[in-house]
Amino acid sequence: MIWLYVVGTDLTTGRLAAGGRAAVFDALRAHPTFAPLVVGDTRVIAPGHGLEAGVFPASYYDGYIDAVWRQAATRPLTVDIGTRTHTGTVNGGLLRFDGGVAPFARPSTRDVLFCDGALAAPNDGVTGPVAAVLGAGFNRSTLLTQAVQPATDPAGFYRDPTTNHYARALHEHTEDGRAYGFAFDDVAGFASYIQDTAPTSAALWLTPF
Repeated sequence: MIWLYVVGTDLTTGRLAAGGRAAVFDALRAHPTFAPLVVGDTRVIAPGHGLEAGVFPASYYDGYIDAVWRQAATRPLTVDIGTRTHTGTVNGGLLRFDGGVAPFARPSTRDVLFCDGALAAPNDGVTGPVAAVLGAGFNRSTLLTQAVQPATDPAGFYRDPTTNHYARALHEHTEDGRAYGFAFDDVAGFASYIQDTAPTSAALWLTPF
């Protein structure tokens, strides 16, 4: 849990709901693909690190990625980065957006889980923000159901069978529904993140997980 004290106000985020630790473990144990990420009663490995440890399939997202690429070849995908929107379609195997955004090659499962590789987000204010939104859309599995991204209604997140169930479980069992289940969970404001431009003090509490 993070506790930030700002001008007489307490702001908290990242706190597990009552029974949340056990609920996260149980939710992932119940999913055959994600169950190997649970290490006894000690910890849960994020799926990207599970992939590197050989306990999570490197092809997990392949079918979903292929479906997104097929759909984007015939139905444009629009990404709203706040200051402007970019519209892209798949052409020649690349997802190409207007407005100076660099084209995206088809990502791998690893790219999706780490929001890296083909989904790397340079700090350029152009390609980077689009990459972050795409990374969130893949992890939340909203790219096939919503033509304008980012999706902002959490009721529509994690509904496809192929989704980041690790992130889903973390969000479901935190008090405010916020967590860092993947690198760009801050897209649309769902990360366990607090910002204030004039804090008077800050304190970090580490509670058992």
